[in-house]
Amino acid sequence: MSSLQISNPELRLATAALAALAAILPAYYYLRGSKRQEDTPHVKTFHKYLAAYSTLRPAALGANASSTFAHNILPLASRLPSRPLSSFQQHAVMIFSLFKSFSMIPQSNSEGEAVHFSKETNTVVAHCKMGGTVNGEDKKGKQLVEAGYREWWTECVLFVRMSEDGRMVEEVSEFVDSKKAEELQIRLSGVLSG
Repeated sequence: MSSLQISNPELRLATAALAALAAILPAYYYLRGSKRQEDTPHVKTFHKYLAAYSTLRPAALGANASSTFAHNILPLASRLPSRPLSSFQQHAVMIFSLFKSFSMIPQSNSEGEAVHFSKETNTVVAHCKMGGTVNGEDKKGKQLVEAGYREWWTECVLFVRMSEDGRMVEEVSEFVDSKKAEELQIRLSGVLSG
C-alpha cells in the first residue's frame, strides 16, 4: 500500500488555488448573472417608445405597437376610456401641437435605477418626468405662451406591457399626476376647445 505524501509547498499551493476558486466562482456567477435588464429586448423597445415622444410624430409612437395596442390613463377616477392605437395617435396630435419639444425622461430611484423590467409579466415600469417647451408658433400654443406658460412639466408612472419576445408594445398604462393634469386642463380650457 502506498502512502500519499504531500509536501508543505504543494499543500500551500492547493490551499491557495482552492481559496482563489472559492472567491472567484461566486463573483463570476454574480457578475455574469442573467442578462442585464438594460440588454433585454423589452427594455430596448421601451426606450424606443420613450424616444418616440421627442419626435413629436404620433406615427412614431406606434412604430412598435401590436395590433391590439391599448393606452390607458390612470387613476380610474379620471374616467378616460382605454384608447386603441388610432385614438391614442389622434390624442397625441393634439398634445404634440402644443409643444416645440417634448420628452419622457425616466427618473432614477435611490439606487440609480430608472427602469424596471418584470419578466414574469413582460412589463417595463418607470417613473417619468414628461413635458417640454410650449410651441408659441402654434395658434393654441401661442395662447399658452402669452398666458405665461412657456414650459409644462409633470410626471407619471408608465406600465408598458410587451409581447413575450419584447419587440412589440401591447399596452401602456400611464398613471398621471391627477392634480397636475387637472391644473393643465383648467389652464387649457378654452384654448383646446376652439
